[in-house]
Amino acid sequence: MVRPKDACSEETWNRIVAAARQELIESDACEVDVSVRQVATRAGVSLGTIHYYFPTKESLLEACLDTYYARFGALVVELAPLTTQPDARLGIEQAARRIYGFAVSERHSLKLRARLNAELGQLEPQRARHVRGPMLDAFASLLGNMGGLGVAEARLTIQTMTGLIMHLALLADADLEQIAGVGGEAGRRLVEDHVARVALRLWFPS
Repeated sequence: MVRPKDACSEETWNRIVAAARQELIESDACEVDVSVRQVATRAGVSLGTIHYYFPTKESLLEACLDTYYARFGALVVELAPLTTQPDARLGIEQAARRIYGFAVSERHSLKLRARLNAELGQLEPQRARHVRGPMLDAFASLLGNMGGLGVAEARLTIQTMTGLIMHLALLADADLEQIAGVGGEAGRRLVEDHVARVALRLWFPS
């Protein structure tokens, strides 16, 4: 594809992604979608420039998740010291609570991740290769030692907790009230306690 005149490097790429993120924030929460034309208008570029950097809308939406993965990577670094404390059970519980809290704060990104996974039928291959794989390895190595799980079992346990936390973090207040008996912050606290208990049962089965 011929490079458009207004396609001028990383700055343009960043501007497009920032515009798409803002469109997502302002979109209907149920849609988790953007109009490429509106993104172009907000970013001050042509449609040709959008397509030059992002051949499909899905590739643009995937790029909108970069900051989410960067924040999650920073959380992993913050949680690392928990794996060296004497009380392994406390470390697992604190990690589970922190990750659930992070997931709740990132609900919009999680909705987008779920939508893209459903459309593709799997996690985007680059994410799977460069993000999920290394993070699973790191977590399995660190946390597996804490609970005495083998590497394969640790990886499966991490994946189980990831799915559980993602699902529970996405519950709307009406769902929380129906399931937990109370919505809002009180409901979220009940779910956080539940997540911590499940993590302990999975990590220390005996």
